[in-house]
Amino acid sequence: MSSIGSATSTVISYGGEEVDLDTALDDLYKSIQHNLNHSQCAVREMSKLREEDLFFDCLPIHFAVCDYVDILNDLFKQLLDISSQVLGKPNKDEKEEYKKICEERKIRKKRDKEQAKQEAKQAKEKELKEQEKLKTIKE
Repeated sequence: MSSIGSATSTVISYGGEEVDLDTALDDLYKSIQHNLNHSQCAVREMSKLREEDLFFDCLPIHFAVCDYVDILNDLFKQLLDISSQVLGKPNKDEKEEYKKICEERKIRKKRDKEQAKQEAKQAKEKELKEQEKLKTIKE
């Protein structure tokens, strides 16, 4: 069976009702795209106003961007929920291996996050040293 055929026949819970997977994904991604586009436009509009030093005119736009981010966070949670529904639960024979894979993934993600944090710290330290060198050269 093709993935398109199976997606059409897969029924999931979305928005409080049972819908086919294609409908849920189409609706969800349309909402994500809508909110991404509006947030991008809002930040660009805010940038133009800040060039004119209109802080308080920017404030409502900033709050709108915050609202778009909140909506996007909710939409991405819905995407994770859809993905989990499609994946389903492991059967008895798969549970142990599933737990092991999830634990390894958790450890890897934590390690990667720490490494990225350390690299960012090193890059900042390097940038500060370069700024100090330039300052010394100029003096």
